[in-house]
Amino acid sequence: MKNQVVLFICLLFLVHTGESLKYTLIGELEVAASANDVWAFFASNDAPRMFVQLLPGVFDRIEILEGNGGVGSVLRVVYPAGSVPLTNLEKFVTIDNRRRLKEILQTEGGYLDLGVTYFMESFQIIRRGANSCTIKSMINYEVPDDLAANVSPLISIEGLINMAKVAAKYIIDNKNKASSVADM
Repeated sequence: MKNQVVLFICLLFLVHTGESLKYTLIGELEVAASANDVWAFFASNDAPRMFVQLLPGVFDRIEILEGNGGVGSVLRVVYPAGSVPLTNLEKFVTIDNRRRLKEILQTEGGYLDLGVTYFMESFQIIRRGANSCTIKSMINYEVPDDLAANVSPLISIEGLINMAKVAAKYIIDNKNKASSVADM
């Protein structure tokens, strides 16, 4: 079976609530690998280190300031010079093995410094078959009405989709290498 990754168009939902706008950005990527294999990558305490290796031009570095990479861990994410934002702190608030859901809350810097009042990224791995799944990437954020026009164009789901793509490629490539070695 040929490895196939299909990208679904991102969806943008916005809900107007008084003086603040809530946005949800969603991207879905179909992966020719089991949900368990994909979830093992995303749930791993090594995932931050792996993303730095797999996306060298996207992240300058990711430092674990508190914890071991599991729930409650606080990370400093540093992007290459010239990036907006340049750095932020984030916390892993959910790593749910049953729902295959990882939620990452931005706690300092980043988009919060630009006026966003809440910023959460998440990955959910949805089983589609024995050897297929969907990586659902989501960004939920809130921004005051008067800042939305300036801040919202800076926020995109593309970064999470790229993370999903490189993770899927890494998983599929390593599975194929393991299969090749087993066939020898």
